[in-house]
Amino acid sequence: METHPCYRMERLLYRKVVLSNEITASHFLSSMRLRLSNLSEGVVQSLCIEGDVLLNTAANILSLCGSTKNLALWITPSNLAGEPSPLLHPLNVLPLTSLSLSISHIFDHTPLISLSTVSVFSKLTHLEILNGWVLWSSTVGLEHLQQLTHLCLHVHTKRTKPTLVMSLLRNLRLQILVFRASEDLKTVQSFLECSDLIDPCIVLVNYAPVNLNDFRSDDITSLWQNAEQIVKRRRATEQGKSLQVSQHCFTTDMS
Repeated sequence: METHPCYRMERLLYRKVVLSNEITASHFLSSMRLRLSNLSEGVVQSLCIEGDVLLNTAANILSLCGSTKNLALWITPSNLAGEPSPLLHPLNVLPLTSLSLSISHIFDHTPLISLSTVSVFSKLTHLEILNGWVLWSSTVGLEHLQQLTHLCLHVHTKRTKPTLVMSLLRNLRLQILVFRASEDLKTVQSFLECSDLIDPCIVLVNYAPVNLNDFRSDDITSLWQNAEQIVKRRRATEQGKSLQVSQHCFTTDMS
């Protein structure tokens, strides 16, 4: 019965799941298959799979967690060797809106990568790509993902192509574009200014390894929430300045 206290407790317990290694992930997978087969389809809303978890194990877990909307795949990179990724089908089936991952788990690294060919990406509103080489020579098709409002990528002043960043700003409905930087933030800010990449939606943060504590406490939304606050303050400041200018012009015209 869904009203049974144990049922309600299990739904609360499994709403957010963090699996930090292959052993833990395998135990969780067995548990879902044996005890929670009736719950697994609708109980896991947020899922983080991290560490040395194998691609096949991760794929099997995703297949059982059919209601997951918020997913972080922070697992050790694997060599696909030209073979289709086992993650492709379960990712495409999930009703994801937020995803953080290395796209190397889905594609081999080639200039022909396009995320628009994988249906899961077309549904996302929030996307973080962990690969540092995105925007070095390609946008990996990000400009075609018209549902995206929040995007997080890495920036490097010597490798990131300003024209590719501009294409994202021009073609996406971005509210937030977070750049993780491994360089001094003032250096990166200068790079953006010199490249005419001044947009209130761009937020710079220091590069840091993905943090499981962020996921445990905030469903990995702390990155977006902090960026949203920064952009909100910027826009409020801009509106205040515009209002002051308008009032000044009105006073001048009337004098």
